[in-house]
Amino acid sequence: MNNYNVKISQGLSETQVIANRERYGENKLPEEKEDSYLKVFLKSFKEPIIIVLMGAVALSFFSSFYSFQIVGDRKHGLESLYEAIAIAILIIINAFLGFWQEISARKNLNSLKEMNNRFVSVLRNGNLEKIASNELVVGDIVKVTVGDFVEADVRWLQLDELQLIESHLTGEADAVIKTSEIISEKVEIGDQRNMGFSGSVVSSGQGTGIVVATGENTELGKISQLMKEEGVRQSPLQKTVQKLTKTLMKISAGIVVLTFVFGLISSGEFSINSITSVFSTSIALAVASIPDALPVVLSIVLTIGAVKMSKNKGLIKTLSSVETLGSTSYICSDKTGTLTQNDVILKS
Repeated sequence: MNNYNVKISQGLSETQVIANRERYGENKLPEEKEDSYLKVFLKSFKEPIIIVLMGAVALSFFSSFYSFQIVGDRKHGLESLYEAIAIAILIIINAFLGFWQEISARKNLNSLKEMNNRFVSVLRNGNLEKIASNELVVGDIVKVTVGDFVEADVRWLQLDELQLIESHLTGEADAVIKTSEIISEKVEIGDQRNMGFSGSVVSSGQGTGIVVATGENTELGKISQLMKEEGVRQSPLQKTVQKLTKTLMKISAGIVVLTFVFGLISSGEFSINSITSVFSTSIALAVASIPDALPVVLSIVLTIGAVKMSKNKGLIKTLSSVETLGSTSYICSDKTGTLTQNDVILKS
């Protein structure tokens, strides 16, 4: 109490609230900056298969230009031009599908965050007030009762048979009996009986405590930071498509080389016109060997899956997650609260 210059009967003053918020930070976890709409749209162009298709578009345009300007073959030039335009349209359609899905998921997630804003009872200037949880600061005197969430890390001061569910941190489903006694030795989170941690739920009793950590400085915030450092792993679908792309690139390169070599041998000429003609044919065959509709077909199929899941209250942020979840047989979790709430509900 002396560390934060606060009285249990008065709480913080407005001046102290402002000062503590400046010193210790706000009570919210740092959020990753959302990508701009343009960046989200351009993200799909970084996929390996799309890069190959963009290469195919460039080669088709080159073949068209060569046919028009060098050879004078208008028919072949138009065919190459139409092929380049068709592939470009497919690439754009694929980009729009991915863009639509990610933006829709972002809006739904933001709506869920707004719905999950909770309020907490706090003592300020001698008055008990209800404030938004993100307005808590270190040094605040908070009061909790049955059903309340602990919205920051709290050191308990006064208790009345207080018990908390801390399964989100410890994995233990049983309620933990809390105490206001001093614990001198260093113990694990599950044994810190005089503490309440952010995200815990009051299962019984009531208590009064002082906020000692907020936002990213809470135990929950530290775990969140570790999860961010872990990074995002590629889904099985992304790995498969990446492997397929590498294979297609090798096949296309092989086709170009073989066609070019055998074309020159069969023509028996090594003039500039002969070489450019054979090279143009090689490029056309290489472009034809690329499954240009694959990304669009994949995106359409995954979008259909995402729409079906959304009708069953399943929110898909990225399309590749649909395939990952679709090939999942079992989900193993040792933490009550991750997927369940440890509550049995009977419905007629």
